[in-house]
Amino acid sequence: MIEKYKADSERIGRQLIDMAAALKKENGVCLIFLHKSVDGDCVGSACGLCEALRRIGVEAYVAMPEELPENMNFLGVSGLLFDVTADTEVARAFRESGMVFDRKFTRAIAVDISESNRMGACGEYFDKCPNKIIIDHHASVSLRADNIWIDPEASSACELVYYVVCSAAKLLGQPVSALADRLCAGCLIAGMVTDTGRFTYKNTRPETLVSAGELMALGGDISAVCYNLFDLKKKSKFRLSAAARSKADFLCGGRFAISVVPYSMFREYGAESDGVDDVVSALRDVDGVEVAIVLRELENGEIRANVRSNDGFNSAAFAGLYGGGGHLRAAGFTVRGRKIDALADEVMERVEKLL
Repeated sequence: MIEKYKADSERIGRQLIDMAAALKKENGVCLIFLHKSVDGDCVGSACGLCEALRRIGVEAYVAMPEELPENMNFLGVSGLLFDVTADTEVARAFRESGMVFDRKFTRAIAVDISESNRMGACGEYFDKCPNKIIIDHHASVSLRADNIWIDPEASSACELVYYVVCSAAKLLGQPVSALADRLCAGCLIAGMVTDTGRFTYKNTRPETLVSAGELMALGGDISAVCYNLFDLKKKSKFRLSAAARSKADFLCGGRFAISVVPYSMFREYGAESDGVDDVVSALRDVDGVEVAIVLRELENGEIRANVRSNDGFNSAAFAGLYGGGGHLRAAGFTVRGRKIDALADEVMERVEKLL
């Protein structure tokens, strides 16, 4: 265990063990919550932790705020997921009585998220649960308590979850492999790869690479993760991505790049809502660009924004202007009830003032 994470990981690890004991007495179930607009880190940390908890006898599920993106199906986590909004007998029973199959929902864990208002339809159920643990690494989060571990310097929530799993295994007198099997390791390494941009971003630290190596030894496949999350693309997504890049505007002397993607473009190319996920980082990497923003309009009228920046521009602070959040160099927000072109004009004006 890396020394600077030892105290916090042991604190949360002990709480997980105590939670497991309480759940067995209560015949209860633990739900693990993540943010909407799911990505590799929130899915990876939630599913990796869920699998580890199951291996110590906890009945646990990941409460999904939306459908799992197609490019994450390779993780093999469908058996861990619980769609609380689905029109099924099990989901309806949960919404009415808090029962998941034959067990009462009594414990909650949030990973890669701290605020219920960013959990989509799952947020209200997280709020109702009195027994919570939070593991997060977003710089915009100010919460601090004994049941909360926030470390903005960590590469990812998955890295923090890995340290917690290691500590829990040690406290139980078991090898890490007893909790972190191949499925768990694959999920955790997926999140680390996602949030570090294949270990190229500045949040990649020596301990991040050490942890990634240990996860590889436990069965995590970096090659499969990189191929499925970054390289593999449907033709529709490839064409939409290319179109979104080609229509980008470069403002402020080339220091600011923005691409506006209305829902009509998704229909035109037959692409899903994740069809422009790679565009914002590509724009940020253009020579001279300090901040890049992609606005995408969804079928329900929501507008989701991805913000990426280099040194000198606080992405999290900018996203906070619209109720969002994230990291210093990578953040996002969701806006409802606005026209995408009007929002784009406002965003451009605000960025230009800041630059």
